[in-house]
Amino acid sequence: MTHPAKWLACIGLSMLLTLPLAALGAQAAARDPSDRVSELLERMAEALRALNYEGTLVYLHDNQLETLHLIHRVERGRIQERLVSLSGPVRALTREPGRVTCVLPDGRPISVEQPSAGVSLLDAEGIVPARLGEHYRVLLLGEARVAGRDTEVVGIIPRDALRYGYRFYIDRDTALPLKSDLVDHAGQALEQLMFTSLTLHPGDGSLPEGLDRTAPRDIPIARERIGQSFWRFENLPEGFELVVRKEIPGPKGEGGLEHFLFTDRLSAFSIYVEPDVQDGLVGSSRIGSVHAAGRQIAGYQVTAVGEVPAATVEAAIAGVRHTGSAHD
Repeated sequence: MTHPAKWLACIGLSMLLTLPLAALGAQAAARDPSDRVSELLERMAEALRALNYEGTLVYLHDNQLETLHLIHRVERGRIQERLVSLSGPVRALTREPGRVTCVLPDGRPISVEQPSAGVSLLDAEGIVPARLGEHYRVLLLGEARVAGRDTEVVGIIPRDALRYGYRFYIDRDTALPLKSDLVDHAGQALEQLMFTSLTLHPGDGSLPEGLDRTAPRDIPIARERIGQSFWRFENLPEGFELVVRKEIPGPKGEGGLEHFLFTDRLSAFSIYVEPDVQDGLVGSSRIGSVHAAGRQIAGYQVTAVGEVPAATVEAAIAGVRHTGSAHD
């Protein structure tokens, strides 16, 4: 595994691309009494899947302001994105189906595999509306002007302190989220990502493979088979469940990672298990809203990481157990 600081930096940068993509799952949460909320979230989901656009954004986090340039393309139904920092150290990130690659200030590229091709961390199994309602409130919050354009504001607010939520400022004309706020359970913004300029480009309007405008909105994406593992996860943070397990081989086919993905249908965190390494994370760390916690268990390095509060990854890592024998 890459040194923890660089690995966290790459994941933290990649969250800038996945934050707006919460809409790809959040549209299914729109079983709200307000038909307008449902319509806005569904339109936003389709806009993110089908439109070609680019623009300049500002990213506010930890009392720091960064300027970024985003290019979003849909070619033959496959989404490709490139995000480049315009202020501070040179950084770039590219997202293609199944993989995110970032280049940090030292020029070294780091590649992070996504759980499934075409599936982001935020919609690993889709959203089951009844389950989402247990942990989030979905609200229509009014109107606002962003980048000189009229928007309507939708909030997905967590009911507790174990997860984050979002506020989306949805453009009336294009349905793109012109501003996205990451919020805590009190509705306070932790990070803000906002377009200051936006340019639309021609496209064929096609959706990614496997997506159908006529398909029922409340059918979740089929989860991957978990398979056998020597690891158990006890006392998980409320609402989170294991939906993906993958084995990622090392450079020589041995000594690779086990990756476990947990989600509440909107927020998500991962647990990575690898043979013990000298520079593995022990204790807690964070970059922006991405928190991580690590410990060594039975000769293995175990690391939990995700765009969730620190208490969530700390609870997750505390419940990891090595069983000594494989189980399903």
